[in-house]
Formats: sequence, C-alpha cells, structure tokens
Amino acid sequence: KKHVDAAVVEAIQAFKKSNPLQVSIEELQKLKCDVVISGKHNDLMHLTPFTNPAKHETTIKSFKTPFGKEVDGINGDIGIVIVKSMLLTGFDAPVEQVMYLDKIIVDHGLLQAIARVNRVGGETKDKGFVVDYVGIGHHLKKALDSYDEREQKEVQSALSFPEEELRELKASHDAVLALLKKHGLTDLTDVDAFFDVFYDEDLRFEFMNLFKKFTKALNLVFPAKEALGYMNDYNKLVAINEMAAKHFRDERLSMKGIPPKLRVITDAFLESRGIDVKVPPISILDEDFQKEVKKHDRNKTKAAEIEHAIRHHISVNLNDDPELQVSFAEALRIILEEFADNWRKIYEELEKLRQRIANVAKEPTYGLHLKKQMPFFRLLRSEIFGEPSTEDDDMLKVASVEVVYGMKEEERISKLVSLTQELHGEIERELKLIGFWESISARKKLESDLQKILLQAHYIKLPGIALKRKHIISRLMEIAENNNDTILYAE
Repeated sequence: KKHVDAAVVEAIQAFKKSNPLQVSIEELQKLKCDVVISGKHNDLMHLTPFTNPAKHETTIKSFKTPFGKEVDGINGDIGIVIVKSMLLTGFDAPVEQVMYLDKIIVDHGLLQAIARVNRVGGETKDKGFVVDYVGIGHHLKKALDSYDEREQKEVQSALSFPEEELRELKASHDAVLALLKKHGLTDLTDVDAFFDVFYDEDLRFEFMNLFKKFTKALNLVFPAKEALGYMNDYNKLVAINEMAAKHFRDERLSMKGIPPKLRVITDAFLESRGIDVKVPPISILDEDFQKEVKKHDRNKTKAAEIEHAIRHHISVNLNDDPELQVSFAEALRIILEEFADNWRKIYEELEKLRQRIANVAKEPTYGLHLKKQMPFFRLLRSEIFGEPSTEDDDMLKVASVEVVYGMKEEERISKLVSLTQELHGEIERELKLIGFWESISARKKLESDLQKILLQAHYIKLPGIALKRKHIISRLMEIAENNNDTILYAE
C-alpha cells in the first residue's frame, strides 16, 4: 500500500510539471488506496488494521461509489483496493476498471477474476483491463478445458488483447476517413463542406455509426501511447460532430457518447477552437440568427441551417399548436419540393418562412391568451372558414376585406373569439378534475359538453360546423391534452 500511495504522489508531481492528456490532478489528490485481506491469529501487527470486516465493508462501499459521489455518508475516494484472495470471485462492482495480477490464479478462479473486472459499467465502460505481471495468459487454455466447446468460444470472444484492439482502432479510423474521402471530404477543417455532404441524412447516419465505432476503439486503447497518434484526427472529427449537431439540430451528433477520459481531451480542443458545447444552437427567433447564417459561404449551407432550425422550432416550440405545426410544415415541404436543388431560391424562401414564423408572436390575439386560447382559435378559424394560420399570409390579408360566407371580417372574428372563450372555459373547468385524462367517462362528458356549445343557436349557422363537429371536437381534445399544463397553469 505504501508503494502505491507513493506512486500516486509521484504521478501528481509529474502531472503538475507536464500534463498533455489533461489528467485531473484534483481527482488524483483525492484518490485513496486501501487493503482488504483476511486475518489470522498469528498475523503481524502491521496487517491487523486491514483485516477488520467492518472496515472492509466501508472500503468496498467507497470503491463501488463513483468519484465525486457519496452514498450513505461514504464517499467514492477509494479507487484502488489491494487484495490477496478476497474480492476476486463473486465481487459485483461494474465500476472496477483494471485488475493488476502479481500472483498466479488458475482454473475456475482465473475466469471468475477476469469476469469480475470485465463487467460492463454503463455507457462509458465496454470492458475491463487485466494487467498481467506474472504470466497467467498460458493458464487460460487449461482453465477453459473444463468447459464444453460452445462455452469456450463464448469466454474467448469476451477476451481481447492489445494487438487486437490496436488493429480494431486502425480499422475504425480508416473506415471513417474512407467514407469521408469517398464523398470528397479530405480537409477536416472545411466545416461547410461537411455540412453540405451531411445534408444527406442517410450519409450523416452512416458517419455517426463509424464515428461511434472509432470512439469505442480509441477509448479501449487510450491512454496507451499507440492511441496518441489518432488524437489529432479524432479531435477534428469531434469538432465537426459538435458543429454539425448544432447546424442540423441533430442531437444524435451530440457529445453525450464521448467517454469521460476522452472528453477531457476533446473539451480542451473544442475550447481552443472557440466551440462551446454548452451553448445551444441559436433560435430562429433570435435577432442575430441571420448573422450566424451568413457566416457560411455556400447557399446550400445557409439554406440547410435555416431548414433544420425551422424543423426544430416547429417540432419543439410549436408542439402546443397543431394548426401552426401543420401549416408551417406544409409550407416548408412546398418550398423544398418546388425549388429542389435551386439552393439560392430555397435559401431566400426559407428566410421568408422564418420571418413568418417569427411574426406569429406579433399576430393579433383579439384579447385571447396567446398560449392558452390562441391554439383553439387558430383551429376553429381553419376548420370553419378555411383561413390560413398566420396573419402574415397574403390569402388572409385578402380575406380580411372581403365578405366570406356572408360575414365580414369583424363579425367572423367576433364569433370565433366568443366560441373560443366558451370552449376553452369548459375545457379548463374539466381539466381541473384529478385524473381527468385517465377517466373515459370524464372525457366522454367533456366531448358531449363541447358538442352542445358548437350546436348552440348562435354558432350552428357557422359554415360546416354541424357536419364537422366530431372532427373539430377530436382536434380540440388533442390540443387540450397536449397543452394540459399550459391551460391550467400558464400566466
């Protein structure tokens, strides 16, 4: 134990002088080592403190607890446990990363010991490491002889050796670069070129899978010196990955899959390039959005950024308003189909659509609550009068001065506002009931009450309302369920 403690202190001093791999010195300074051994009556005095079963329990709990965490008042500072015969079999600790062997273990005990360290531990541990100081490798075959052929293959497939892992690392690295080269991507600093190629979602997905395999292979070898030669390309690919994630609003490209020991390196690299992984992509509603888009040179790259920003906004920010979602999604589809491959025109039209979406917040609400009631108002306006969903639409501007279905604009709005308020009031009242959405009878009652409102004398003459009442009620219930919390709690 004293030699391990001294080695840790020595490593800390060395890292203070030179730390190219950004090893956490703070964590090393907290790292503790302990001993778990069984005791005998004739043990030497210096061994006694390490044979106490109660102390063993505390040591094991600390070892199983991740660094920086605390469970039942016991922190996870113990990261190294020295054992003689204990904890090699039946020890359930997926957090265990490395087993150093300086004593011969044979037969079933050897396989059990290897299995202990080889337990998968979450997303960041695919396998464990065995550092063999005494040459137990040749005992493996003998240990396997007691198993049948199928079981032998299963055990052998779970074992790997440094030469195999280095071959896998090279193969995975070559596969990523081969894919990129095939599509003309040889300059890992030309980010816009990557964006243009990654516009193809199938190709983007293929890259993600190959990059994931490269990450896994590199993580298994790192921090061995053989891994360092791959870090330059890996860092550049991580930067592309992160910027593409923001450009396409694609969370599958995020940094979540990068293991912690690689994150230390990649985070430092991204910081040196001015890439902040904590800053979310700029919103299409942000006044600086266009400034960000214009940083790109190619029309395709600009158009792609607006397109995916709009898709993300429609999916996430308009989820409470199905009518707006459908309207803007359809407008996006038409632009991409009508001007296919004309990226300059697509860019111009998408910018117009973005402005329309931004103007939603500026549209008149006629005294209605923007979040609670306007989704219902837009639905009714669309279903009853067939009018578009936003005031920015040219069709609506014409409709506003015409007589439609024998009603002027002012009268139509007045009727819709009144109907919206009645329907919303009924919905809000029912949603306050505990467990409303789990009660079939409560839902049926609300649907019946909504139908009564729609068929009242002063609404029944609205065009098509009687014929479409079931469809309208279904849409009203859909909005109510999606917006349950907004309807009840929004201010």
